Amino acid sequence: MTQDKPKHDKIFRKSMENPIVAKEFLATHLPKDILALIDRTTLKLEKDSFIESDLSETISDILFSVKFNDKDGYIFLLLEHQSTVDQLMAFRLFKYMINICDRYLTTNPKAKRLPLIYPLVLYNGKKKYDAPLNIWDLFTYPDLARCFWTNDCQLINVHDIPDEELKKKVWSGILLFFLKHIHERQLLKRWQEISYLLPELSKITIGYDHIKNLLQYTLTFIEQSDKIELEKILKNSLTKEKGEELMPNIAQVWKEEGIQIGEAIGEARGKAIGEAIGEAKLIKMMIKNGNSIEEVARMTRLSITRINELLKVQ
Repeated sequence: MTQDKPKHDKIFRKSMENPIVAKEFLATHLPKDILALIDRTTLKLEKDSFIESDLSETISDILFSVKFNDKDGYIFLLLEHQSTVDQLMAFRLFKYMINICDRYLTTNPKAKRLPLIYPLVLYNGKKKYDAPLNIWDLFTYPDLARCFWTNDCQLINVHDIPDEELKKKVWSGILLFFLKHIHERQLLKRWQEISYLLPELSKITIGYDHIKNLLQYTLTFIEQSDKIELEKILKNSLTKEKGEELMPNIAQVWKEEGIQIGEAIGEARGKAIGEAIGEAKLIKMMIKNGNSIEEVARMTRLSITRINELLKVQ
């Protein structure tokens, strides 16, 4: 009966605190090859429990720490005491073992390896235990699941892919191209390299959005002196209208850089000054590049009055 479960749990756990009981239990039920790996003199009952509160009426757990060939490890005992067999027990067991590893890394922050964990399920129900005993049998395709989870994960190292190969894929390739080169100082050069691909992207709306995302990703790594050149690339590679629509993205980055200058000053007034400095740099460079005040107003969405004020900022 589930109402007696907390009392039974306490009695069972108390019994397992007796080292003679615990060692005899493990010596009886662990496979010989596992017993050969562990140092039973290091066996210690841990206080932690990994069972969710809503399952605590039907599942209990006991965790022993133990050395496996002089390395940290655990024996995890899951006690299932309910009338209906839990068909997802293998999944819960797997999740608890992950949580044990997480707890181990928290208490051993310098650890570079995960501990071995040997799991056991103890069942005392009257019905035949017919639930899967490994997580793979819970998947629709067990063999594929085991393969995907236990084989090495696929690594895509962008530095192993030649630039010319990346440029052949107009959508994801350009993204990986900038991911590969993002830490370089001369990102303007990289924009020049892929400029011939921009017209293809701009044929549809989501392509234009993709260009905007790439701009936002790379702008903070481009020297301010190069941003006017980037503006030229956009205008020459796209229609003038599309190029000008992208300019507020550049303006916003400069504005944010100005805000960071202000925050470094550490005062609200300094923040406002820093923002103005960032905007002023943008305005002056755009006008120096041959844009009229009216064109600057349209591209940055600032009023002509505000532009004239910024032109006076030193």
